Amino acid sequence: MPAVYPVSVRSFTPRTDNVDVIWAAHVNDLQHEVSAVERTVGASPHVWSGWSPSGLNPLVWPPRPGAMTIKTPAPVPNFGAAKTYMSVADRLKAIQQQEAWLTLMVQLLVGQSGTNQPAPTPAKPLKPAAAVIRAPGMKVPSGEGKWVPFKWGAADFDPNKMYQGGSNIVAPVTGFWDISVSVWADSTTRRPNDLHFVHVRLMRGTTEIAGQDSLIETQTWIRHRINVSWQGRWNAGVPVQVQVSQHGASDNTVDANATISMSFVRDLT
Repeated sequence: MPAVYPVSVRSFTPRTDNVDVIWAAHVNDLQHEVSAVERTVGASPHVWSGWSPSGLNPLVWPPRPGAMTIKTPAPVPNFGAAKTYMSVADRLKAIQQQEAWLTLMVQLLVGQSGTNQPAPTPAKPLKPAAAVIRAPGMKVPSGEGKWVPFKWGAADFDPNKMYQGGSNIVAPVTGFWDISVSVWADSTTRRPNDLHFVHVRLMRGTTEIAGQDSLIETQTWIRHRINVSWQGRWNAGVPVQVQVSQHGASDNTVDANATISMSFVRDLT
């Protein structure tokens, strides 16, 4: 009778000395099942022959200083190296340890990208918070130190609802953030060679955390273009504003608009 393994497990009837007759078919059935097990498990199942990823040109594996750095603490030392285990059970144990360790590493890396966000679901997978929001043109009154906050008008991308109207944008999660602001402002007519100043600052709560200035001659077609960048801790619920002021113009007809881009980098809690 052919072997039933690995589709199923054969049941054998116990035999009794001097009672049961052992036929050749009985031995053959045992041999068939043993052969089926050996074919399935394979030769030397306790031996790992090693592995090196392909497709790297030039092949830089295992990593060497200056080319690639990978630290794999136990139980994943000597990545890709061949190894002989004492038994199949030992090899399976090592595999399970490595799987558990890699799972923890994945959780850690996900945590660095925002574990404080709501738990992901199939309908809403976890994504790092980010937003791009635009402010329409507005008039900026003249006067040094007369700070006017931009009133944001539309979100190009804002899945976490960081902007809910007005001048404030609120962090959805505490962490290390990267914020970039671009501001465009006109220069009004005055006397030739007079200078027109535009100042931009980024406020986190009541604290100024970044700023930039621009000055150009009046009676030119040049526009003020100001870029402000900041990276640092931004706590959940704390608002940020982009404020602008201008002076040196002959009237209060300076138009300005802005775009702000925010990206969550990593968790800090």
